[in-house]
Amino acid sequence: MQWRGKKRRCPPLIGGRDAGSIAMGTRTKDDRGNRLGAIGMLVTFMFLVVLLLQATSCVRPELIENAALNQGRMYEVIERASAASRLPVIHPLTVQLISRAEVSKLLQEDATTTTQSDAWTASQAGRSAMGLSSESPGALSTQVALLSRTTAGLYVPEDKTLYIVDEPVRSAAGGIHLDSLGSLGKEVTLAHEVIHALQHQHYPNLFEPDETLWPQQTDATLALQAAKEGDATLWAAQSVGLLGKARDPEDVIEASREAVGPLADAPALVRELTVFPYTYGYRFAYYEGTAGLASPPASTEQILHVENQGRRDFQAIDLSPFARSVEPEGCRVLYQDTMGELTLSLWLRSLDPTVTPNIWDGWDGDRWIAAECNHRREIAWLTSWDTEKDAVEFEKAIAGMAATLQSRAHLQSLMVNRQGLEVVIASDAFGSKAGDLKRLAKRMRVTTHAELATHFAPAR
Repeated sequence: MQWRGKKRRCPPLIGGRDAGSIAMGTRTKDDRGNRLGAIGMLVTFMFLVVLLLQATSCVRPELIENAALNQGRMYEVIERASAASRLPVIHPLTVQLISRAEVSKLLQEDATTTTQSDAWTASQAGRSAMGLSSESPGALSTQVALLSRTTAGLYVPEDKTLYIVDEPVRSAAGGIHLDSLGSLGKEVTLAHEVIHALQHQHYPNLFEPDETLWPQQTDATLALQAAKEGDATLWAAQSVGLLGKARDPEDVIEASREAVGPLADAPALVRELTVFPYTYGYRFAYYEGTAGLASPPASTEQILHVENQGRRDFQAIDLSPFARSVEPEGCRVLYQDTMGELTLSLWLRSLDPTVTPNIWDGWDGDRWIAAECNHRREIAWLTSWDTEKDAVEFEKAIAGMAATLQSRAHLQSLMVNRQGLEVVIASDAFGSKAGDLKRLAKRMRVTTHAELATHFAPAR
């Protein structure tokens, strides 16, 4: 906008508050940590477009000039992000510019460390037995490549450092995706990662999980990621001047289906899993506010079906007693985990792209276990449903997909059995143990992350 032949300079949007000091530096070779699962990543620019209702027409100094961060602009972004999120800066923040090659190196180092661990080997063997993934690191390499080319910013809890990528997002073919918001897009990216850093300062337990408990809680981990990303996405958008009513979350979800941007060439299910924390997480933050972080969700069902009248509870199921009961019979337990409604929906559609949402919408809890018995992989999976109608629909659907699952997971046979609200899916060695599986399963209705942790805490 021009005014009397001069560019109008913007006054501070929010003033009079100390955002805290900022430390600048370089990343060292000693930085470590599981960054693929733990860091907060702003994967794509698409949500900047669908969330922003207006852009300022005045002219400000660029946030990034001559490959360096403008200190004044950076302080202003941090101040606005802190005010919008209502999370004061407690400790100094470290902010760094990073190249896309450096992002790729950082993620690849983490992937290498991850794939060399016993935990990774066990989880992949278990997931393969359930038909969820192969045991090769190829899927992880694909994820690293996707994030390396689409990440705009990231926060690394282990380093307490937030990084801004000073290069455009690229497609798989190498095409450049220009950020239509220009400097404003960089500001929202910085604000998003600043809010992650402030979340860490105010809710440290959300970024420092118990490694003896949470690796076998994929669904709860995805729900927590959505709570953190949704909170950062909501307040980052608000911080750039949208201090009125936030955009309706249903509009955000619908718009994201069309604005696929640099993820357009990614498989549909991969794209859906990638954007889930930002879209449905945004809606969760919109309705839950600060409660979403103060008392985090325990399942993706609670993210998918967030309601004004409160969160849904669900059946948390622990199969550890059953796992212990089969070990003396020559079975070596590989892994156990909870699929949850989000992963269940993706898994079912990977088996049959025509399956409809009513097959998974009634999810009320599940737990699966994978074992090796007499040199063969075996699975046992206990699922719980909201109504008997939901259980019947799932039973029929899974029976129709049994041959496909057997072939994918290299299982000898599959038994599907329903009693009331519960459906058991078991392979050959566990087919006769459905009664034991149900009898030994520990069940508890839970609503929060903390309640889930209590249910699965090892006996003292």
